[in-house]
Amino acid sequence: MAGAPEYSPFERAVQVLTRVRAGEGRCIALFAAHAFLIMASYYVLKALRESFLLAGAAAEVRSYAVAANGLVLMALIPLYSAIRRRIDGARLVRLVGVFFAANILAFAAAYPFRSGRWFGIVFFIWVSVYGLMVVAQFWALAANHFNTKSGQRLFPAIMLGATLGSLVGAQLTDLAITRLGPLPLLLLGAALLGASTALIRPEVAAIPELSRAAPAAPGTGRVHSVFGGFQVVFRSRYLLLVAGFVVLLNCIGSTGDYLLAALIKARAEALAGAEAVLAQREAIIGSLYARYQLWVTLLGVLVQALVVSRVYRAVGVRGALLVLPAIALFVYGAIAFVPVFTMIYVAKILESATNYSLMNTTQQTLYLPTSAAEKFDGKTTIDTFFWRFGDIVQAGVVFVGLNVFGFGTRGFALVNAALCVAWVGVAVLIGRRYTALSRAETHNTAPLRQREPADLVVRPGQRIDHALPAETFFDPDPGDVLAYEARLANGTPLPRWLAFDCAAARLTGIAPEDLAFEERIEIIAIDMDGATASAVFTMRRAVF
Repeated sequence: MAGAPEYSPFERAVQVLTRVRAGEGRCIALFAAHAFLIMASYYVLKALRESFLLAGAAAEVRSYAVAANGLVLMALIPLYSAIRRRIDGARLVRLVGVFFAANILAFAAAYPFRSGRWFGIVFFIWVSVYGLMVVAQFWALAANHFNTKSGQRLFPAIMLGATLGSLVGAQLTDLAITRLGPLPLLLLGAALLGASTALIRPEVAAIPELSRAAPAAPGTGRVHSVFGGFQVVFRSRYLLLVAGFVVLLNCIGSTGDYLLAALIKARAEALAGAEAVLAQREAIIGSLYARYQLWVTLLGVLVQALVVSRVYRAVGVRGALLVLPAIALFVYGAIAFVPVFTMIYVAKILESATNYSLMNTTQQTLYLPTSAAEKFDGKTTIDTFFWRFGDIVQAGVVFVGLNVFGFGTRGFALVNAALCVAWVGVAVLIGRRYTALSRAETHNTAPLRQREPADLVVRPGQRIDHALPAETFFDPDPGDVLAYEARLANGTPLPRWLAFDCAAARLTGIAPEDLAFEERIEIIAIDMDGATASAVFTMRRAVF
């Protein structure tokens, strides 16, 4: 890796989010735009699915539709694997996108002729499959083309595009549905998804060579069984752990949503009073949920933008896996033993925001050191069937808890706390295996100092803008990027008048009139794993 790279303005802006290699800006922008478009499309359709279903059927039908979605996914996974045996990689992702965009247009064509409840039921199941399938394909594509270290660096920035897409899609639907009606929004969803497929070829081509995953031999890693992705998951201990992690994640989160609903309902009744009419209680519940969703969204965007990449740098993916289980354990312990509504409300906001940002990014990162079959067949199976299986488990937990054990809020909170302990254990096992897989793929090598930099001669009152020569340091690890620190060679900080750009290894400032005759400056290069190399040069006052 060359030092002192020339960054584009966009790459300099992305440095706020994560470490970036010069030349990666275009692929970051394209992948983030792709993520933005598919999530905006999904959130437009997600709102419509509820509208279509509940307008023509009773609320209980929704529960049956969720269960039916699991059955559809069981049939879909082998079919998907059969298609992947013939079409692979970017072509497969494009085909999936075009297929679902065509489906949206078919629903739009049928919308004026709908009658009864079947349109809403079919659309609900289809959108549920779409939201899992298309998103899984996008992240499989990204994991398949970035190497492990570049993926760890860049996925937080790409995920920010997905987060913003979710926000924009939901807001567009909220603003437009009463003014324009559902049909234009169906067409908008198709247009957004269709536009995303046009980015696949250029985004893959834009990945710099040093950020790319090593190419696999054509045809390797394909599945030749009728069981498709299920076979891939069950023959890999690592993927089985990830599948279990996802089931626990969704089960705990969904049970937590049930508990939050119960607490909000009790809070509304307490605030409104026993004599309050239904409309008053509805208004309080709506207000509490609106504020909850607003803070979850805002905090999620902030965590994604400012925290995720820093967590990776501080504790790695292995440590990031433990953050949400630890927060959830605190939340449900608090609900069980200190049921103070305000504290629980705020803690649940933190849990949900962390789930949608840090945990969502980490889930995608787990597939970076896996094979192509595990990225496509295995990941698609886990992100669709096993994710939905978590919903089924949660429904069983609530049913048994209510009808067999007579659990109240405290009982369900204790169940969730116990599941969180198991969740922590699974996260630890995944972290160990992820670390082993990553090391097998890329063993970290410390950066090297290739040559000592030349001395710098300055004059008092002169403006200094001095970049470390590009050939000073070299990092042989694919996907790694160096950050820099600067200090005086005796270990003390730089003088206050001298600023240092830690990404570009650039010194700037205006030399004072009382400039010392000579200062020795040490530049330290640090890779993503904390290994270092250093170089020293002399800043000398010009002699007149």
